[in-house]
Amino acid sequence: MRVPGIPDEEFIREEKIPMTKEEIRVLALSKARLFYGAKFLDVGSGTGSVSVEAGLIVGEKGKVYAVERDPQAVELTRKNVEKFSLRNVEIIEGEAPEVLNKINDELDSAFIGGTERLEEIIPVVSEKIRRGGMIVLDAILIESAVKALHTLSELGYKAEVIEVIVAKGMKTSKGYAMISRNPIFIIYGEKK
Repeated sequence: MRVPGIPDEEFIREEKIPMTKEEIRVLALSKARLFYGAKFLDVGSGTGSVSVEAGLIVGEKGKVYAVERDPQAVELTRKNVEKFSLRNVEIIEGEAPEVLNKINDELDSAFIGGTERLEEIIPVVSEKIRRGGMIVLDAILIESAVKALHTLSELGYKAEVIEVIVAKGMKTSKGYAMISRNPIFIIYGEKK
């Protein structure tokens, strides 16, 4: 098992494809309560950074499903999975929640990185999560965080939210300046 925290620079990137940044990945995967042998779902895999980190944590006995609708992002996820030599990540191309029926495993946790159609996606993901399993989402918009909290609560989850504001040091000619990134909401809940 490996602890999350792969530097962003180690991932293959493309400008228009979103990536969950290192510090947010670490917190989100912590809230997902991953363990060796776990089965994990990443909806909206983007670059594949969450899928890769999860794949390393769950190990060869575990399984990661990376769902992505954008063909360019699917290819980028594939490249990053190959770069990190992971054989436990299955990439599913298509629109969630429709393609989630391709997953027959009971899941230990899931991460939802996209914020469209949350009210449709969360219930379908919830059906696949075992009792005691976790659903974790991230969002930039307050409205998306509220939708996620409301939907999880309606499904009987004990839903919680944290707001994370990260500033990274940037070297200047006179020293280091802290450059803030966008605040991110991490919403999570345990299935009862």
